Amino acid sequence: MRILITNTGPWGTGSFVAVEAITRELIDLGHTVKIFFPDSGVVNNHSTDYYENHDLYSIWRFPISDGKTTIPTFPLMIPDPHPRNPTPLTYKELTDEQLELYFARLQEQLEHVINDFQPDVIESQHLWTMHYVLHKIGVDYIATAHHSDQMGFRYDERIRPYAIEGAKNARFVFAISECVKKEVEKLYHLPDKQVIIVESGYDERIFYKCPVNRQLFCEKFNLHIPDDAKLLTFAGKLSLTKGIDTIVAANNLLKESDNIHMLIFGAGNLSDVIGDDQDIEHLDRMHFLGHQDPAVVATAHNLAHLSIMPSRHEGFGLACLEAMACGIPVVVTRINGPDTYAVGPIIEPDNPEQLANAILEVVNLPVEKHEQLCKDALIKAHQFSWKAVAKERLKYYGVVANRI
Repeated sequence: MRILITNTGPWGTGSFVAVEAITRELIDLGHTVKIFFPDSGVVNNHSTDYYENHDLYSIWRFPISDGKTTIPTFPLMIPDPHPRNPTPLTYKELTDEQLELYFARLQEQLEHVINDFQPDVIESQHLWTMHYVLHKIGVDYIATAHHSDQMGFRYDERIRPYAIEGAKNARFVFAISECVKKEVEKLYHLPDKQVIIVESGYDERIFYKCPVNRQLFCEKFNLHIPDDAKLLTFAGKLSLTKGIDTIVAANNLLKESDNIHMLIFGAGNLSDVIGDDQDIEHLDRMHFLGHQDPAVVATAHNLAHLSIMPSRHEGFGLACLEAMACGIPVVVTRINGPDTYAVGPIIEPDNPEQLANAILEVVNLPVEKHEQLCKDALIKAHQFSWKAVAKERLKYYGVVANRI
């Protein structure tokens, strides 16, 4: 089967991680896949991996212009940072002329890749603009809801009619969790039978429990952390959505004697999120390492005592699953996302006191109880497999490809 997968943006986000993982499994199962996505063209260590692999990737390069109107970079659904977006721009900020140019060029790009690749089935990530254009072109497609698209739905009123029309005309809509399914059915007015829950998995080649040299890791990133300090990790955008402000406030509540240091991974700037009015203390115990390769994050998880994910909104929470796959418990918020499978304390969102207490609860567990919690996290993570996710998708791909 020839499968075209489209995504609203390039590598560096959870949805693209899912796309690449599913693609690997589909290829292993004997299928041919093409991934279409927009990109800013900024050169980094991984650019050539994508730009030189024409068999797998079809890239829509920004900026775009028609001589009168220019869009400097691919737009974002919500104003959260993206590692490939040098000058963050949301769809909401586009002028009417820019949005018209965007839709026109997107249709040209999709028609070209469809004519060239001749897919048997198309899966469009995010209930946003691409699935709407696929509907306009007149092809069958499956759409996937990741939750950030529903956040965008609430944030950007102008895109809602396109998102609804594209969703209603999809053969199926994959939802990454039960809560996303319910949200999608309500917002886009879809029948229950059209929305299929297909959860995510994690990359077992990268995220697994293994011994790691702490000294070498600290030297690599020039980290000055006491040898006896307990480490915790956070992997996510530095945004209000992911609760980075809650983490900073919780860190203020931890004492020096608690001897806890945080390894913070993710794109964005802290000052853009918390502003100048929030009291910030003990930043020497928070180590901001920026957006890093997944293998680096996995190494940090293997050094850590626990991981935290105090999100205000989350559809599935892949970063939580990845931490558990490295054999550590997690602290997550009660938002009907990662809390449905996480092993570790569950707290209310936007509550620094509960986060600080939950961190201390895990850090101060007796050794044998912490080890058991780590084992439970590992066992739970092993229940999620990208191969199973790919095989579940293939059932519905076959329905679309055979026009049943």
